[in-house]
Amino acid sequence: MMKKSNLIEARRRKVNPKIRHIVDLSFQIVNRIHEILKAKGLKQKDLALRLGKKESEISRWMRGTYNFSLNKLMAIEDVLGEPIITVCQSEVPHGPLSV
Repeated sequence: MMKKSNLIEARRRKVNPKIRHIVDLSFQIVNRIHEILKAKGLKQKDLALRLGKKESEISRWMRGTYNFSLNKLMAIEDVLGEPIITVCQSEVPHGPLSV
């Protein structure tokens, strides 16, 4: 879990609610990745090796402000063998959407 500081929390409360929501979700994603790594006895370096990335790039991702693409999240899920995000579905009254 990422540590919270009073100064950061005070500044966070002053941020636009939409931006705050995005940042909150980013921190939740990072916290989930940290949880999986810890549970599997892995480090960020191990994640970097599994993804074929530099450790410095993974470190940037794990600061909590990185905008993860779905492709990156799927790649991380694949190499860790665990889901990172869950999409909640509600019933659609007129059937599924088609694209």
